[in-house]
Amino acid sequence: MKRTLPIFGTLVLTLLFSNTAFSQAGTLDTTFGNGGKVTTFTGIPGAPGNNLVNDSVLQSDGKIILVGNSNSYADGSAFLLARYLPSGALDTTFGTGGYVTTLFGNHCTGQSVTLQTNGKIVVGGSTYVLSQGAVRSDIMIVRYNENGSLDTTFDTDGIKVETVDYSQFVNSLLIQADGKIVVGGAFESADDPGYSTFGLSRFNTNGSLDQTYGLNGFVFTPNLSGGEILDMKFTDNENIIAVGRNNYGLDCVVAKYNANGEIVKSFGPNGTGRIEEDFGKIALLYKCVISKNNDIYIAGASFDGVKYSAFISKYNAGGIADNSFGVKGKILRDFGNNIASFATDITIDHSNNLLVGYGVGLTSDYNFGIESYSLSGILNTSFGKNGYFTTNFGSGHDYFETMLVQPDNKIVMAGNKGSFVLTRINNTKVLSTIDFAKTANEINISPNPVNDYPTLSLELKESTDLSIDLYDVKGILVSNLVKNKNYSEGSNTEQLDLSNKNLSKGIYFLKINGNGKVAKTIKIVK
Repeated sequence: MKRTLPIFGTLVLTLLFSNTAFSQAGTLDTTFGNGGKVTTFTGIPGAPGNNLVNDSVLQSDGKIILVGNSNSYADGSAFLLARYLPSGALDTTFGTGGYVTTLFGNHCTGQSVTLQTNGKIVVGGSTYVLSQGAVRSDIMIVRYNENGSLDTTFDTDGIKVETVDYSQFVNSLLIQADGKIVVGGAFESADDPGYSTFGLSRFNTNGSLDQTYGLNGFVFTPNLSGGEILDMKFTDNENIIAVGRNNYGLDCVVAKYNANGEIVKSFGPNGTGRIEEDFGKIALLYKCVISKNNDIYIAGASFDGVKYSAFISKYNAGGIADNSFGVKGKILRDFGNNIASFATDITIDHSNNLLVGYGVGLTSDYNFGIESYSLSGILNTSFGKNGYFTTNFGSGHDYFETMLVQPDNKIVMAGNKGSFVLTRINNTKVLSTIDFAKTANEINISPNPVNDYPTLSLELKESTDLSIDLYDVKGILVSNLVKNKNYSEGSNTEQLDLSNKNLSKGIYFLKINGNGKVAKTIKIVK
């Protein structure tokens, strides 16, 4: 990853993405890959076929990392990581020709990826090993250096496998401000063998199990038989919102845990620390996103006996349904007769719009789909065609799995077609081009890494109105720091107030807008 080094305590503003005007929001970005699409891994050594994408993360230099597993779940399938340049081409400086595979046990699957503040890549998933004549899944965490090599300072070989008496399957991974790693998924316990529940575990920065977390490093949530965490996000003070399913898919569950792994019983409507929605048949709850005021949005699909239909729900920070959102806090999407839909990922873009990514189509031919909503649940009809955009990679199923929002607000969607497939979609339209080089001589921020009150220094060639917004590494808006403030020609300073933003340690982006037009984006470290 390219680094910008501080000079005498300041960071010179760097341009990450071009400042040209976008096409209509909700259309293919034809500058990406081949006409807006990329297909990789169609039978290469180490990833022979049927390769699955499960998660993604965006580096500060704009490179895209996808993680999943090679060769489906067959014997010998391995963690598969690939890194792409902003153009969509594989980054050949990463691993071997742009990808890395890591195998432990009979086979393994990489489910979740995130970045440390130093740029190292952490992947969580599971390995399958033979135990007493049966196959059991164990927690597997791998840490990679920025070039894709194993980080041998992590559990001596870069690979941490935590073996207990019963199966643990990991779907989600988070990194705390102190560098500790929290994983969540479907965990079996000695008290209830053979039945999974919402489970969490925490590991120290060196890969050892953190015995101070929960009970000897593990949390097993009671009264959730057949439960499984599918996604987790940090909320206030590094509390965790976990979403998933119960009763082997009959109920959708949202739960809140504090930083010690204890259930927060004040969360939800009934004093249990969780929300349970019974759909009567099968319900799948895939992902969640937390807004800057800690509202919770979840995405999934429910089965009515004929087909699956996607849904989106909204809860306030206390876990109470927002009845002003859709119908009683829920939007149920029906794309037509015989058209199934799955809301597989959900995020918030830099314009503070809610993006929902779908697998959608006939049961013989799923495609990628995406919609844009306001945070209050109103469809943005200027996006795509009446608020909706869909694309595919040829006949047969295209399984959408994960999406990212770039600092320039473009959307990268990725998934599977036996191979890794990606597409990039134009988003918020820029009204015109702004030549910031003609307006500013230099913009610096000091100190960096930043304190609670860093100073932004601007040397301007002419007077201009600027707004300054703060985003996290996932591209989610954290705060509007400065709004439409006029800065005079010459030297200006602006003390930014980060003291009440509850920022965890890590990488953030400051995006500077001039007169409503996207100007430049810089990286800061907290």
